Amino acid sequence: MRAINPSQAEVVGVNPYYHGPIWNAFGLGRAAYLVVPRRTLQSMPLDWQEKFVALMDEAQAALPAAAFPEYSVQRKEAGRFVADPLRDYRHTGPIKAVTTLATVKPPRDLRTRLRPDTEHKDCSHG
Repeated sequence: MRAINPSQAEVVGVNPYYHGPIWNAFGLGRAAYLVVPRRTLQSMPLDWQEKFVALMDEAQAALPAAAFPEYSVQRKEAGRFVADPLRDYRHTGPIKAVTTLATVKPPRDLRTRLRPDTEHKDCSHG
Protein backbone atom coordinates (compact mmCIF):
# COMPACT_ATOMS: atom_id res chain seq x y z
CA MET A 1 0.00 0.00 0.00
CA ARG A 2 1.30 3.47 -0.88
CA ALA A 3 1.82 6.01 1.87
CA ILE A 4 -1.26 8.14 2.44
CA ASN A 5 -1.07 11.52 4.11
CA PRO A 6 -3.66 12.36 6.83
CA SER A 7 -5.89 14.51 4.57
CA GLN A 8 -5.97 11.78 1.88
CA ALA A 9 -6.82 9.20 4.56
CA GLU A 10 -9.95 11.15 5.51
CA VAL A 11 -11.08 11.42 1.87
CA VAL A 12 -10.68 7.72 1.06
CA GLY A 13 -11.81 6.52 4.49
CA VAL A 14 -8.54 4.81 5.47
CA ASN A 15 -8.05 4.23 9.18
CA PRO A 16 -4.32 4.78 9.98
CA TYR A 17 -4.62 2.46 12.99
CA TYR A 18 -5.35 -0.51 10.73
CA HIS A 19 -3.68 0.63 7.50
CA GLY A 20 -0.80 2.81 8.68
CA PRO A 21 2.96 2.37 8.63
CA ILE A 22 3.13 0.64 12.04
CA TRP A 23 0.45 -1.88 11.08
CA ASN A 24 2.31 -2.57 7.85
CA ALA A 25 5.72 -2.81 9.55
CA PHE A 26 4.46 -5.57 11.84
CA GLY A 27 3.26 -7.42 8.75
CA LEU A 28 1.15 -10.52 9.13
CA GLY A 29 2.78 -11.54 12.40
CA ARG A 30 0.76 -11.59 15.58
CA ALA A 31 3.34 -9.71 17.68
CA ALA A 32 1.68 -7.23 20.01
CA TYR A 33 4.90 -5.54 21.16
CA LEU A 34 8.11 -4.14 19.80
CA VAL A 35 10.87 -4.34 22.39
CA VAL A 36 13.99 -2.33 21.64
CA PRO A 37 16.90 -2.53 24.09
CA ARG A 38 18.17 0.73 25.53
CA ARG A 39 21.68 -0.12 24.33
CA THR A 40 20.36 -0.47 20.77
CA LEU A 41 18.70 2.96 20.94
CA GLN A 42 21.79 4.59 22.48
CA SER A 43 23.91 3.13 19.67
CA MET A 44 22.02 5.16 17.06
CA PRO A 45 23.37 8.54 15.84
CA LEU A 46 22.61 11.55 18.03
CA ASP A 47 20.16 13.16 15.59
CA TRP A 48 18.21 9.89 15.36
CA GLN A 49 18.08 9.66 19.19
CA GLU A 50 16.80 13.23 19.42
CA LYS A 51 14.01 12.48 16.91
CA PHE A 52 13.08 9.27 18.74
CA VAL A 53 12.87 11.01 22.12
CA ALA A 54 10.85 13.88 20.63
CA LEU A 55 8.38 11.44 19.06
CA MET A 56 8.02 9.49 22.32
CA ASP A 57 7.45 12.75 24.24
CA GLU A 58 4.80 13.70 21.69
CA ALA A 59 3.13 10.30 22.00
CA GLN A 60 3.09 10.49 25.80
CA ALA A 61 1.56 13.97 25.65
CA ALA A 62 -1.15 12.84 23.19
CA LEU A 63 -2.16 9.50 24.75
CA PRO A 64 -3.34 8.64 28.28
CA ALA A 65 -0.86 7.25 30.82
CA ALA A 66 -2.55 3.83 30.49
CA ALA A 67 -1.06 3.59 26.97
CA PHE A 68 2.43 3.37 28.53
CA PRO A 69 2.31 0.71 31.28
CA GLU A 70 5.43 -0.66 32.97
CA TYR A 71 6.72 -4.01 31.68
CA SER A 72 9.44 -6.45 32.58
CA VAL A 73 11.30 -8.06 29.69
CA GLN A 74 13.31 -11.29 29.56
CA ARG A 75 15.29 -12.50 26.56
CA LYS A 76 14.47 -15.86 24.98
CA GLU A 77 16.30 -17.94 22.40
CA ALA A 78 14.84 -21.18 21.06
CA GLY A 79 12.04 -20.92 23.61
CA ARG A 80 14.38 -20.73 26.64
CA PHE A 81 15.23 -17.79 28.87
CA VAL A 82 18.87 -16.71 28.38
CA ALA A 83 21.24 -14.05 29.70
CA ASP A 84 20.86 -10.82 27.76
CA PRO A 85 24.16 -9.23 26.65
CA LEU A 86 22.32 -6.03 25.66
CA ARG A 87 21.10 -5.51 29.23
CA ASP A 88 24.44 -4.06 30.37
CA TYR A 89 24.17 -0.64 28.76
CA ARG A 90 26.33 1.18 31.33
CA HIS A 91 29.65 -0.61 30.88
CA THR A 92 29.70 -2.00 27.35
CA GLY A 93 29.41 0.97 25.02
CA PRO A 94 27.57 1.26 21.72
CA ILE A 95 26.81 -1.59 19.39
CA LYS A 96 29.05 -1.37 16.33
CA ALA A 97 27.10 -0.70 13.13
CA VAL A 98 27.55 -3.24 10.34
CA THR A 99 26.49 -0.70 7.72
CA THR A 100 25.58 2.95 7.46
CA LEU A 101 21.97 4.02 7.83
CA ALA A 102 22.00 5.22 4.23
CA THR A 103 22.37 1.66 2.97
CA VAL A 104 19.87 -0.07 5.28
CA LYS A 105 16.88 -1.41 3.37
CA PRO A 106 13.41 -1.39 4.93
CA PRO A 107 11.69 -4.72 5.62
CA ARG A 108 10.69 -6.54 2.43
CA ASP A 109 6.99 -5.71 2.73
CA LEU A 110 7.74 -1.97 2.97
CA ARG A 111 10.06 -1.67 -0.06
CA THR A 112 8.89 0.03 -3.20
CA ARG A 113 9.22 -2.43 -6.03
CA LEU A 114 10.37 -1.09 -9.37
CA ARG A 115 9.56 -2.76 -12.64
CA PRO A 116 12.67 -4.35 -14.18
CA ASP A 117 12.53 -1.98 -17.16
CA THR A 118 12.69 1.12 -14.88
CA GLU A 119 15.32 0.04 -12.34
CA HIS A 120 18.34 1.52 -14.10
CA LYS A 121 16.84 4.43 -16.00
CA ASP A 122 17.39 8.04 -15.11
CA CYS A 123 14.39 9.19 -13.03
CA SER A 124 14.95 12.94 -13.59
CA HIS A 125 12.28 14.91 -15.40
CA GLY A 126 13.16 17.87 -17.47
